[in-house]
Amino acid sequence: MADVLEWPGPNPSSLSWHLESNTKTFRSPFNGASQTVRFPGSRWKCTVEYAVLEEAQARKIEAVLAALDGEYGRVRIRDWGRAGRVPAGNPVVTDPDQTGVALSTKGWAANTLVLRAGDYFTVNSELKKVTADVTSNASGAAVIQFAPMLRSSPAANAPLEVQNPWGIFKLKNNSQGEIRRSPGLVSATTIEFEEAF
Repeated sequence: MADVLEWPGPNPSSLSWHLESNTKTFRSPFNGASQTVRFPGSRWKCTVEYAVLEEAQARKIEAVLAALDGEYGRVRIRDWGRAGRVPAGNPVVTDPDQTGVALSTKGWAANTLVLRAGDYFTVNSELKKVTADVTSNASGAAVIQFAPMLRSSPAANAPLEVQNPWGIFKLKNNSQGEIRRSPGLVSATTIEFEEAF
């Protein structure tokens, strides 16, 4: 896999962001009953639009797009519409071999609301969204409910990034990155990304 690049910014003029779930529904041909199964592999998708890019900004974005080389490259992306949180402590994963949509953590300030529903965090290079408020106990431990489910188990003491959470993304296809330019004035672009793993 290619090196993971940093997105140069600035914040986009508009952003569309959503989670594409990996579920399958099976419907009985006999009685019409349906059963839905959830699998790992749900991924974040986003479309970023830059309506006005000055020359210096456009050059940086064009350089990263060229370095990504279509779908091959990887880049750290965050939801620019939602700021991170200053961490209440130094949160880390408590135990190894955790799976699913709940994570036992420690290292938080005691008896504190440490994350709110809708916050993001990064663990194991995976971007997660908190689905219920999280309050630490007297010893600074807390269980985080989140989506999507873990794709791989983080190691014990793996750090959580809550202040600047990010995910690893790739361009949606090899046609992304068209720059619309008004010569001598400004540039504009719309780019689609999807989480890569």
